[in-house]
Amino acid sequence: MGITSLELSGATPAQRVARLQGLDKEALRAYARAVAAARDEQALWELVEAHLTLPGVRGEPPSAHTLRAYRRGLKELLALWPEADLLRPSPGAGQEYARRLLEGDREQLVADEQRGRRGRRVKRGPLSPATVALRVAAGRALYDALYWAGATTVDPFRDVGKREIAAGAEPALAARAYTDMELNELLAAARDAHERVLVLLGGHAGLRVGEMVRLRWQDVDLRAGTLRVRRPGARTDGDVAEEADEVALSPRLAAELAAYAREVEADPVARHRPEVLELRSQYGVYNRLRALCRRADVEFKGVRALRHAAGARLYRQTHDLALVQEHLRHRASDMARRYARVDRERLRGSLSEWE
Repeated sequence: MGITSLELSGATPAQRVARLQGLDKEALRAYARAVAAARDEQALWELVEAHLTLPGVRGEPPSAHTLRAYRRGLKELLALWPEADLLRPSPGAGQEYARRLLEGDREQLVADEQRGRRGRRVKRGPLSPATVALRVAAGRALYDALYWAGATTVDPFRDVGKREIAAGAEPALAARAYTDMELNELLAAARDAHERVLVLLGGHAGLRVGEMVRLRWQDVDLRAGTLRVRRPGARTDGDVAEEADEVALSPRLAAELAAYAREVEADPVARHRPEVLELRSQYGVYNRLRALCRRADVEFKGVRALRHAAGARLYRQTHDLALVQEHLRHRASDMARRYARVDRERLRGSLSEWE
């Protein structure tokens, strides 16, 4: 006997799980294949939960913490596999997924994530090996459930173990930043001033992707050689001294901004746009940089890797963490910065030779 969406629509989560556990083999197989093809997150989670809570599947029922972690892992997997056929994943898909998590290639997920009821946002950047192992376990739980339902015999996470994840963590840390040569390749392959500004806002000014999108022309002071980077929720008028940070410009970024400003001013449509970038979403920046990397034959490491490149270069040049913290505006050091005076002229001098 089959199962219909109408039968499940009015049921509680516990009733829906119990209903799935009571289906015959053919009905369960058909249902699992349908929800996998539709990439129905809620229905797939109920399938996973139905399998996890079957008597005899585990030594003891999964804890609420485990269920929450697996639920989060399923959400992340679907977000980072937007075009994958869940029933026929490509060879090595599990290893590639773990590698992306270790390297912090999660900008698409960060851009798409909506603020929850408690104001919680998805964690940015690379995940720890322990967290990646938990995400892989969630993926394995999904494919265990699909196998139980008879929908597929494939498990892309079967051979991804903790040892492989731990071994991949070290090179992943080194892969978090674009090298100086890679930045030069990206700038050379850029088609216009807009793309060069995009690269340099991250690679020289150290802006986060959200800060790039929010940056307005009124926050650019080419005469002083600074940017005013607004914090989320900051006003766009009035006194913003406590709602924005000042960032020093490298000469190359200042020159590209000046050239781009002239282009914008000459465009009768663009001249009325208050924002610097024409891209109006974080996902748009992600896609543009990915396309530029492809054109430049540079490995795409995500948008945040531009910011890491700025920090890595500045530290190699100065060996001064205070300068790096000042330039990248790390919130963890805000209290210390109230007592320690950072030499802004030294910071400006350190950026003066960046090309």
